[in-house]
Amino acid sequence: MSASVRRLAALLTTAVLACGASSALAQTWTPLESERFAEELTQSWIPVPDGSSGAPRQGWLGAPDGFFTREVHLAYDWTETDLGDAHRITTRFNYPLSRRFWVGVEVPVYQELDGGGSGFGDIGVTGQVMLAETRDLSLNAGVGFELPTGDDSVGAGEVFGVTPQVNLWTDLGAGVSFRGRLAYSARDEGGADGFGLSLALGQTVTPAEAAPLGQFTYSMALNWFEPDDGDGVVSLTPALRTRLVDSLFLLTGVEFPISDDEPYDQRWIIQLVKGF
Repeated sequence: MSASVRRLAALLTTAVLACGASSALAQTWTPLESERFAEELTQSWIPVPDGSSGAPRQGWLGAPDGFFTREVHLAYDWTETDLGDAHRITTRFNYPLSRRFWVGVEVPVYQELDGGGSGFGDIGVTGQVMLAETRDLSLNAGVGFELPTGDDSVGAGEVFGVTPQVNLWTDLGAGVSFRGRLAYSARDEGGADGFGLSLALGQTVTPAEAAPLGQFTYSMALNWFEPDDGDGVVSLTPALRTRLVDSLFLLTGVEFPISDDEPYDQRWIIQLVKGF
């Protein structure tokens, strides 16, 4: 091989390695910076690493997300009430359009009331903007919309609602994370306006690569809705989450009211989550 050919080969190899390094560098996560807000609003989303103590940014049952995820969900819940049982199957699609902007869609594909009707539920659409993000903290604000797309046989399809919200996630150490939401819901006549508060605490006790219980997490969520008129409702949701295989997770829990006003006895929930 001539010297000129060897020099050309070396130059090509250097160029390929430089492009690969540049691409890898472009995908390296860094904390968000306020002075780069406009630029980060259009940058492709980069998954955020776990908190410094190993607490992952992962969804829990009954708890808000102060962070962005790229996932699809399939959930089933069974609610026991004094008037009979209710069943619901829900799908969700969560997608970050950039490092600063995220959209989520929730579709109750089937609802059934004992002794009543069955059908499609009201679709929910939420947009969120990430205000600040470091390895151990995420803070976003957004607006959720309730769309009256469901069947009136299941009490849906009548009320349009808007819910401004602020969401927080933070790693507290030892695999423990805290998350919270403050929101206000404004709805058409027939719906309840009021403030909502969500608080949740949980701990991840196994590493991601553990088998069969990778990233095994237990959590407790508190949800309080205080309507402008009427009595408030407070509920607790103890729950578990674990990895099944690769990026497929199983969540299960039960929600029950602890306030004087008890619109239901308890709600059992099981959910599959697939990241992509």
